[in-house]
Amino acid sequence: MEENVLHEIVDALEENPQMWEMIRQLDAGVGTYEQAEGIAEILGDEIARQLATRYSPEQLEAYARAGHDIVSMVSETAQQNLNDAAQIGLKPMTTKYPKARVEALATELAAVDVENISNEIKDSIPSFLMEMVDDIVKYNADFQAKAGLKPVIVRTWSGSYPSHDTKHTDWCYELAGRYEYGKEPNRVYARHKGCRCKVEYFPNAKAEGRITALMKGEIDRSGVLWNTRADTLEQRIRKAARNK
Repeated sequence: MEENVLHEIVDALEENPQMWEMIRQLDAGVGTYEQAEGIAEILGDEIARQLATRYSPEQLEAYARAGHDIVSMVSETAQQNLNDAAQIGLKPMTTKYPKARVEALATELAAVDVENISNEIKDSIPSFLMEMVDDIVKYNADFQAKAGLKPVIVRTWSGSYPSHDTKHTDWCYELAGRYEYGKEPNRVYARHKGCRCKVEYFPNAKAEGRITALMKGEIDRSGVLWNTRADTLEQRIRKAARNK
């Protein structure tokens, strides 16, 4: 597909202060997967808005790849911040584009009536983008646990479901909590369609404490590794949008 949908997404979100503030927090070293999940949610809403007016399987593929590009960049920065705060020299890892999952979503949408496709897209896409972040969270948490660290998994209930949707509200509420790695519920990363809950983790308690203290201005960066890349996350996102 010749059109640059990544540029369209970034351009449409230019005036979204919430998204760019979260990107600045990631750049400043205090952002974690909380910000990465928040950015994925905003991206998902914007992609859904654009897809709802011109949906096709090909458009879904293009927008999903563009969304994955940004999700990977923000998640990599979140992971670097966590690794630096934990004072470990491990490289952040991201996951491959979930092609099979995108194809499965396209199959689901193909069965939806034309008059309902817009609502279905707006319901499905944000949680789909957030699920991409979940994959990266799980990948890094699993790797670091095997390396001898003691990750903490945190699932936060969004509490944003319609009052009549008690099934999903109760289901998500029961999954919310803080868990030592290996003691988390089997479904801690699971999402129902439309789920806006956030899943994050910290390599160890020390990293969580240091990130919190940095955000509050209680300590500075001395003694912390910190990423020294010359280009900021915001610059990398804008450059990718221009060059895609």
